[in-house]
Amino acid sequence: MNNDTKLQDLPSLIGDLFSQHGLQIDNLFATLWTKMHIATLLHRAGFHKRSGLEVTQVVYLLLLWVWLKTESIGMFSRDAMQSFTDAKKDVMYDYLKREDVNWRRLHCQIAQQVVMEHKLNTQTIKAFVLDDSVKIRRG
Repeated sequence: MNNDTKLQDLPSLIGDLFSQHGLQIDNLFATLWTKMHIATLLHRAGFHKRSGLEVTQVVYLLLLWVWLKTESIGMFSRDAMQSFTDAKKDVMYDYLKREDVNWRRLHCQIAQQVVMEHKLNTQTIKAFVLDDSVKIRRG
């Protein structure tokens, strides 16, 4: 059975990006993470953990899981996560269950960062749509 992500299942912009020869998605994602100062935005949004894997690593894995559209955290853990960390899937599930994590605040800060980074506040079109859909958890 082939569980690879199919290009036709991805949004067109991402699908086009993935079809580029020699592209390493983990390098692209890491570059975007650094350029957008996501670690700083996480701390500003109040994201924290008391022990274990750092919150920046947990959120990095969660965002990568969502971005790659893997069916479940379990599948992501089994098929890809060991490439990035020694952490187990329970770390991701535990962080998703926390009610004190303000994901909408992080979304807002990322949107503000995109607007500032690309000088979108000077554009005539004043809309920025950020997907705030709920990812269904399984398992």
